[in-house]
Amino acid sequence: MTNALTTIDFHGAKLVAIAGDRPENTLVAMKPIVESMGLDWSFQRKKLNAHPVLSKGVAVTAIPSDGGEQDGTCLSLDLLNFWLATIHPDRLKDEVRTTVIRYQTECARVLFNHFFGKVIAAGDHLTRSEHGGITKAVINRALLPVTARMDAQEARLATLVERLETAMTAYDPSAGFTTDYRPMRFFVENAGVLQKGRGDLIRKMSRRCVNWLLRNDMGGSIRWNRDKERKLFHVDVVPRWMQFEGAEMIRAHMDKMTGQGTLAPKGKKGRTELSPRPFSRPKEAAS
Repeated sequence: MTNALTTIDFHGAKLVAIAGDRPENTLVAMKPIVESMGLDWSFQRKKLNAHPVLSKGVAVTAIPSDGGEQDGTCLSLDLLNFWLATIHPDRLKDEVRTTVIRYQTECARVLFNHFFGKVIAAGDHLTRSEHGGITKAVINRALLPVTARMDAQEARLATLVERLETAMTAYDPSAGFTTDYRPMRFFVENAGVLQKGRGDLIRKMSRRCVNWLLRNDMGGSIRWNRDKERKLFHVDVVPRWMQFEGAEMIRAHMDKMTGQGTLAPKGKKGRTELSPRPFSRPKEAAS
């Protein structure tokens, strides 16, 4: 590889390059290109050095000029199109956008043809297989950092999935014994509801309780028992739902089953009283 500088005219701009025998060791001075496009060189230089792919093709050499040596940051020719593609014309002002699009369309091809056009025209030094091998090598080189990041992200995702499955198992009542969650049948039976017609009542109450908990952002109080395929409810939240509508559903059911209430022994004044309804509050004693 020679270190001789070559100047190429591109729409009135003087592009500087150092010839190599392959695109990956042919270096293109980046400051003249960036400034000719109307972009900020300081920002683009930082981007080149920070990019995981582009930084692999950056080299620094002295670029002589009439005013002395210039910034010699160069990029290998095989990555020039890659860098051009990182610039979004839609984010630029109109007067800069046209120039940027022209460079993105023509610049890399003009430089490539300048250095390698004659060799390619000769055509017999590389077979189709060799051309394919070079193309594959360039693509693989560009994709290597991307593939490495994807592998790392896939490993992190697998770890998160494993942790999530562990957490779900820990909260699944069928995976271990727990007394904090009970089926709706437990609360209905504790309320003294007779067996007749109880199944339909339990199913209705379970659905209504689920809807109420979800509306009030308490869905975390519901669990699903895989073994018995039924919903379980946290013992601390069901009493709140009972006050809202559950107790009334039980009272209505019991009234229907017993004929509007159950007769109890006569009271102090000789009248017949209804037995207390479930979840109803006892009357306070007179002070």
